[in-house]
Amino acid sequence: MRARRRRGLALGAGLALWLLACAAVEAMPLRRGVALSRWFEASAGAPVSAAELRALRAAGFDHVRIPVDPVSLGWSPRRGPKLDDARLRAAIDAALAAGLDAIVDLHPREQTKQAIERGGEWADGYVALWKALAADWKTLPTQRVAFELFNEPGFYGWTGGLAWSRYQQRLVAAVRGVDRERVLIVSGRKGGSLEGLVELAPLDDDKLIYSFHYYLPYVFTHQGASWMRGDEWTTAGHWRSVRYPAKAAQARLPHTDGGVGRDRARDEIADYFRDGWDRERIAAQWRPLREWAGKHKVRVHCGEFGTIREGVDPDSRYRWIGDVRALAEAEGWGWSVWNYADDFGLTANSNTTGAPRGALEPAALRALGLDARGRGSPAATRTRGQSSPPEPRQGAR
Repeated sequence: MRARRRRGLALGAGLALWLLACAAVEAMPLRRGVALSRWFEASAGAPVSAAELRALRAAGFDHVRIPVDPVSLGWSPRRGPKLDDARLRAAIDAALAAGLDAIVDLHPREQTKQAIERGGEWADGYVALWKALAADWKTLPTQRVAFELFNEPGFYGWTGGLAWSRYQQRLVAAVRGVDRERVLIVSGRKGGSLEGLVELAPLDDDKLIYSFHYYLPYVFTHQGASWMRGDEWTTAGHWRSVRYPAKAAQARLPHTDGGVGRDRARDEIADYFRDGWDRERIAAQWRPLREWAGKHKVRVHCGEFGTIREGVDPDSRYRWIGDVRALAEAEGWGWSVWNYADDFGLTANSNTTGAPRGALEPAALRALGLDARGRGSPAATRTRGQSSPPEPRQGAR
């Protein structure tokens, strides 16, 4: 009897700990978010104001993702594991005061990511940085502030999967050595893509959220993007007037700027038409992730998705955004749209124009399932049990 009682107490204690761990993650719903990109860059326009943050909350967003390049805040491995983070801390505090939870996303630029991937002092220094930040930021409320450890890791190639898995474990261990309660956001390699995530072996940590970024098909979402011209993976930067879904594109054929080989461009747009890109096509591509999440019983978050705005048919743009948002919600996955007011922005004007940002576009709110009373769609406010060919590099910048 005593042995059975002891076993029962042990099982009860184990169940309680498991429930507490689940509660720690669920305490941050992270259902409807938006990235506040380039807040700390000279090209970002005026700083995001308290009034803008309150407007985001009133519109129905429950969190913001704050991307920050650590080098822009003074970090380098030779300087040591520290940031000039006073403005960042003020930004986090402002978001919390507006009723928004926050994801602090360390968002290294491409050169920094490549240096880290090569190993050595940059890789070791980045681990040391996260250990120091976990200690410095431990006073931030664990129920409201999550840390995203590495935006869109590359680690391409045959050995990249194992290398990234081991390195991400080092990052998690660095934070956990100081802060065991914080929600951490982790991802797969290959630019944080769906493909990279499903090949990842989940870590033994109940306070992790697994993120993926989604921008397919690039020929639509990144059409005309100047930073994509000459890209080895896609001709998207050279296309114009590509519509979504693919059937709509056939009614008014797109064209290129002539800056890319005709055969290569023709092959990519032919794939777009042949694959019939629409909501059902996206859902089919997500099936492996749905199965992976269900198998491992982990929580998934669509950490970035969006479409460039300049020169893109607005109806097509918001239909794609609405389809991705609805599919994520149908799976019980939270999301964070890219982004607030830049090339992919949701405001009346982009930071890139030099004009005041203005209000959130009503069409953007409708596509995101938000209404004028600041409420999310029914699918977005519930949670559900956690339940492709190689993708090009991510790059909504």
